[in-house]
Amino acid sequence: QEKGETPVLRLGGIEVDIPRHRVTRDGAEVKLTPKEFDLVAFLARHPGKVLTHRHILRDVWGPAHEHDTQYLRVYVGQLRTKLEADPANPVLIVTEPGIGYRAGE
Repeated sequence: QEKGETPVLRLGGIEVDIPRHRVTRDGAEVKLTPKEFDLVAFLARHPGKVLTHRHILRDVWGPAHEHDTQYLRVYVGQLRTKLEADPANPVLIVTEPGIGYRAGE
């Protein structure tokens, strides 16, 4: 945990508990893979900020994966299915066409 980092991050009705590696939606625990957790935690650390595909891939998967945007799309789809009230109209993980994603606030 970085100095000054909030151990529990909020993204709408989602709580991301960094130390416990747990995500809850409206109080109920959501089962995520370790990579899905890393991705949602990364997005939750930057609420409202547009993050490029490359930035997300480099920080979550490492520099060797900077161009794997299809891979990222799959993970975002999985997270939306698990976390969004309406995955077809996402408000937590918003696509910025041609740029990347933005965590809703």
